[in-house]
Amino acid sequence: MPAHGPVPAKTPRARPSILTQLQNKLRERIFAASFYHRTLRAKARDGLTAQPADPWRGDAALANALFQGRYRLAGSEVQLFNRPPWTAEAPSLAWQLEASAFAWLRDFRAEGGEAARGAARELIATWIETFGEWHPTIWRADVLGRRLMAWASHADYLLAGADAIFRRGFLISLERQARHLLRAVSLAPEGAGRIAALCGAMLADAALGGLGRRARGAVADLEAELREQILPDGCHITRNPSQQMLVLRDLVWLRAGLTAARAPVPLALHGTIERMATMLTFLRHGDGALALFHGGVEEDRAIVAETIALATPASRAERTMPRIVGPSPDVAQYAGYERLTAGTTLVLVDTGAPPPEPFAKLGHASTLAFELSVGRERMVVNCGHRTGERWNLASRSTAAHSTAIVADANSTEVLPDGLGARPVVTVRRQEDEGNIWLDADHDGYAAPFGVRHRRRVYLSAVGDTFRGEDTLEGTARDGTGFVVRFHLHPDVQASLLADGALLRLANGEGWRFRAGGAAIGLEESIYLGQAGELRRAEQIVLTGTVPPAGVVVKWAFGRIETAG
Repeated sequence: MPAHGPVPAKTPRARPSILTQLQNKLRERIFAASFYHRTLRAKARDGLTAQPADPWRGDAALANALFQGRYRLAGSEVQLFNRPPWTAEAPSLAWQLEASAFAWLRDFRAEGGEAARGAARELIATWIETFGEWHPTIWRADVLGRRLMAWASHADYLLAGADAIFRRGFLISLERQARHLLRAVSLAPEGAGRIAALCGAMLADAALGGLGRRARGAVADLEAELREQILPDGCHITRNPSQQMLVLRDLVWLRAGLTAARAPVPLALHGTIERMATMLTFLRHGDGALALFHGGVEEDRAIVAETIALATPASRAERTMPRIVGPSPDVAQYAGYERLTAGTTLVLVDTGAPPPEPFAKLGHASTLAFELSVGRERMVVNCGHRTGERWNLASRSTAAHSTAIVADANSTEVLPDGLGARPVVTVRRQEDEGNIWLDADHDGYAAPFGVRHRRRVYLSAVGDTFRGEDTLEGTARDGTGFVVRFHLHPDVQASLLADGALLRLANGEGWRFRAGGAAIGLEESIYLGQAGELRRAEQIVLTGTVPPAGVVVKWAFGRIETAG
């Protein structure tokens, strides 16, 4: 198969100019002014013009926890007995924003009792008292968009049997927030946040009706964002599996909400959702959860499965599944991922350049890193992602990925709020009678060290052997060090041998790792693959120096056959 990389990148949207930044700051000062809230006029109304729907399943157990004052959001739990979350000091910004996005309304609805309905109303009433006027964080356009989707979709549940005071306050606040959002969509964070804001604006307009010219323009704005952010093979431009699912869920919610409200559904939405669902399936391991690339975490496997199921048309079973755009269904050419499968073995390889600005805030220096799983067991992983000053740069570094690193430097420059220069990657794939060969290289170390990294891997047809070689070639300065890292999942038990290691998976299956061309060791690692959790793990490390003529490091994973 001929080389199919690199794919020409889309021309990225430029960072806001200084003038635009000043204009945005001025708008925020206007929003904060005491008179501004009076400009968000709202009609006196008895109910919604139309009733959108929330397609996602709620969890009654989560509602019961919230009812008891246990707010587990964004990976952190805060216990507040007889106090709403707005009165607490948030453990993180993510926790605060998730609380104010109100997606948890579906959990109260799933519980079904009047006590749950009353608790949901009380939380909304206290939120309006606390944040009923503009707030720079809580009224941020993406958070506001998701809150409007939740409030509009569950209005029938909240208003059923409600007294006049709650009804009036809820409907007025809903409309005021919607009117503000239509003025502030352009201030939403780039990427998924911009899409969330537009989805909220469109769903609020369908529910309330008559929000005017800005609301009608949201359809065209959403279509433009989808063209900008969704690659031809259905991958979100961040190349982040978690962002992939987040955007897909917002789009599915928008489609379901508009359909329930008998509002027009943009034609582009159907094809975009289907391509994104195919790509989300592509990025899933055998355990049903997601791969760890570019800021993504595993996510809840049940939610991943639900997302794919609701995004996939019922007619899919009656026709051929649409394939990823590329040389084969296992090549996401535009996304820059390769999927190797044989037997129960799955390998996902990052063969693309990191995401472009301004979508690279969570981008990782992970070029040519791979993850390996066998059935439902993960064996070789990347470390994952964690926000915060201590972890942001470390989790995005090349050293946090299962690939080669030269002179302890990143293959892409990692900055606090994005990425610097990106490598050029080429890749060639060949398949024969079920055996798969992948040959890829990048120039991320060429300028600083005179070294090009080439990684060649092979997966046997039955999936019992996965081997590779990492070549560092060029005119390196004598003594330049290198490390090839294989981060192991925390459930993998490893013991070092003279020429490799024995690996025991959680299900008891054994694999043997062998290597040559470098010193082998076993070191501590950290696994950040589950939101809010930090788990100790181990990593196999192959170390050495790059001579002027270059070096080849060979390695292999082989299944240990059990007797009987």
